[in-house]
Amino acid sequence: MVLTVKVKQIFICWAVICAAFYLLGCTEPEPDNALDFLIKTPSMRITSGAFSEELDLKRVAYPYNINENPAEYNKMVIHLVTMLSEELVLLSAAADKGVSVTDQEIQSAEDEFKLDYPEDSFDQILLKNAISYSFWKKRFKKNMIMEKFIDQDLKKKIELTSRDIVAFYQKNLADTQGADKTAVVLKKIEDERELVSRLRTQKTQDQYSEWIQALEKEYPVEINKEKLKTFLIDIEKSKERENEKEN
Repeated sequence: MVLTVKVKQIFICWAVICAAFYLLGCTEPEPDNALDFLIKTPSMRITSGAFSEELDLKRVAYPYNINENPAEYNKMVIHLVTMLSEELVLLSAAADKGVSVTDQEIQSAEDEFKLDYPEDSFDQILLKNAISYSFWKKRFKKNMIMEKFIDQDLKKKIELTSRDIVAFYQKNLADTQGADKTAVVLKKIEDERELVSRLRTQKTQDQYSEWIQALEKEYPVEINKEKLKTFLIDIEKSKERENEKEN
């Protein structure tokens, strides 16, 4: 998963916003009770209560009767655990390296974000999906922190050579269809800075997997398997109940 791209995509439509919401868990300092967690890194955690809230949000994107398909339901839960685990790694590393966002940065980004939602349409979306503004704002802030951390720790450190830039330009030219391919490409890439930005984004995607794996070793994730079982449907028992109904 290339989070830099995904974080930017949530600024396009509500469906992607919802996806981003359930990728983001409620992270807190390590509690006194070391067992009070579902997922954790050495410095951050997600409790069962917080996970339950995230699961409710994730289910918005699924059919209302997904509980009737235990295999698919469990797959949804595990997917959420995987995504939240990666989030914890990113946020733990960001906090450790002092990456944060100011209230002014958050407000400016929020104002820009809401330009795509005229009048009170954004508030109506939150209301329709039973999402509080404070809950949304926490997720919005975490998105910004993760994007900023990826930008500083990965994207800006990528070295680009003149050969890289020429090769990237030629690839875009070759991928463009039509008689006047050069004009189309030049229209999309107005100057060298835009070209470099696009190339850097591409290389960020290419290097993300290796980069996040290194972070996962530095900030190992622990999952409380016993607590996780409480969120999964026991497929065997579910089959037994179905058989009993049929008989």
